[in-house]
Amino acid sequence: MPSTAAWTRQERVLAVALEVFGRYGFRKTSMDEVARSAGISRQGLYLYFASKEALFRAAVQQELDTALADASRYLDEAGAALDQRVVAALDAWLGRYVGSMLAADISGLLQNPAVQIEDMVEAAIAAFDARLASAVAAATTEADRRRLGVTPEEIAAALHTVGQGARYLSSARKESRAAFVARLTPAVRLILADLGATTKETP
Repeated sequence: MPSTAAWTRQERVLAVALEVFGRYGFRKTSMDEVARSAGISRQGLYLYFASKEALFRAAVQQELDTALADASRYLDEAGAALDQRVVAALDAWLGRYVGSMLAADISGLLQNPAVQIEDMVEAAIAAFDARLASAVAAATTEADRRRLGVTPEEIAAALHTVGQGARYLSSARKESRAAFVARLTPAVRLILADLGATTKETP
């Protein structure tokens, strides 16, 4: 099993690789370019990854895992109201590229037909939606949800959709990540307002 130092280096290589893929696209990115950008030899890169396809899948998987872990950490934050936790989680999940170099390229990169990664992306989205629904269920009452005729899963889906819309608008208008959060916050509060969850804090 690789040492901690080796894993840390591999994670850094994957982060650099994602930036290079985002800059040039999958087809135009070479292993040589990734190696140069990561500050390792071409041979060293091939010791980690047998092909460009394997490198790409690993880079995407690491990014999805990181985004999901960040979002989950915010959703689990003790003492914070649900709306605050949801905004932070959606920012971690969707806002991480708003205002960055990858903002215009990440969607195309994840939908690249050259390498099939739909399985990874769909699994990560499902995991995020499940975590979001769980947080909603824990912070709201069944009576309130029944009164509105919605399930935690439906509320989570609505929140995710609002987040995607806010990201699209902020990216299209070349806004900052802070502007994305400012656009997202009132929408999340409106969705949760009738559930009495915008001011309810976790124990």
